[in-house]
Amino acid sequence: ISVWGGRFKRLETVGRIIENRYIGEFDAEKAEDAAIDAMIATIEDPYSQYYNEKSTLSLKTTIDGNYKGIGVEVVAEPQSGGIVVVTVYYGGPAYRAGMLSGDVLAAIDGNTYNSSTIDDAVAYLKGDKASDESEMIVTVKRGDEALNLKMKREEIDIYAIEQRELDGGYVYLRYSGFSRESADKLKDIIDGLDASTPGVILDLRDNPGGDMDAAVEVCDMFLDDGMIMYTEDKAGNRDEEYATPGACDIPLAVLVDGGTASASEIVAGCFQARGRAVIVGEKTYGKGVGQLVCAVGPDESDGILKVTSFKNYRPDGIWLNEGVTPDVEAVSNPTYDKYGNIVYDSQGDAPMSMALEALKNYKK
Repeated sequence: ISVWGGRFKRLETVGRIIENRYIGEFDAEKAEDAAIDAMIATIEDPYSQYYNEKSTLSLKTTIDGNYKGIGVEVVAEPQSGGIVVVTVYYGGPAYRAGMLSGDVLAAIDGNTYNSSTIDDAVAYLKGDKASDESEMIVTVKRGDEALNLKMKREEIDIYAIEQRELDGGYVYLRYSGFSRESADKLKDIIDGLDASTPGVILDLRDNPGGDMDAAVEVCDMFLDDGMIMYTEDKAGNRDEEYATPGACDIPLAVLVDGGTASASEIVAGCFQARGRAVIVGEKTYGKGVGQLVCAVGPDESDGILKVTSFKNYRPDGIWLNEGVTPDVEAVSNPTYDKYGNIVYDSQGDAPMSMALEALKNYKK
């Protein structure tokens, strides 16, 4: 405690001088939030972030998986002062409008926003009323280009599972995000499949990840024994995860792309290392680190800190920050219906076609 107290003595002194001497208004809480954001900015880690009490509530809503909005996850970037889109959830209004990860949110209905007003921007995107489904114009900057995207708020279930039966009895499952609830939903689906099912396609494209325990559980559904993955912390401590007896042995193909990240890469990397599935698509994002979530004070009224604290490894020892290179490379080029929904029975979806072909030749 004394070491840290000594390191931040200047900060405490500056705050005290301003509070006691400055003739204008001084918002100590706002200053403290800014100081924390500045401290996090110095480690230059895009995944570590501080959430004050207000933004903590917003984070919890996203973790729960159901909310009213446009289907994006955004973060404040103190260095540039912008609001960066880090995740666009598949099938949502923002996705259908063409918003991409990496876009910078500049304005909504003509009102400009920046990193210091991110909470106001998020509140506007969600709407003041649960029934607010009016059309919005969301302006994003993509490089030097400004794009005006039209969309309406909808009920968003970021962890929904889409299930379809394809020609030949193959089962298609689009898994949008990892949570305990979504893992339980997937298990119910897998347990309910007929043993004669010729194959399952698990689509993890544009899946940003989520709960690591859920990823381990998904792997366990298809593995009877052996290592699933392991983590390593700053001190070099290793925590290994193993499969338990009882598994689905239906042939499996996994679709991935550049939006497949974090927990999704744990699944794809594990199945590839263990030879349990054929991986089809494009190289994954490469997020091989996990975050610890800590309350800053005795309760969450002081906010929470999400800080990168361990690395994720495949069972064959490859760090997932390198991404997962598919066994069969194919670029996604799907078509859409008039409602913006992707059409999977189109020949334009090359990864889907190649996954089906791989399943026909799959050997357990």
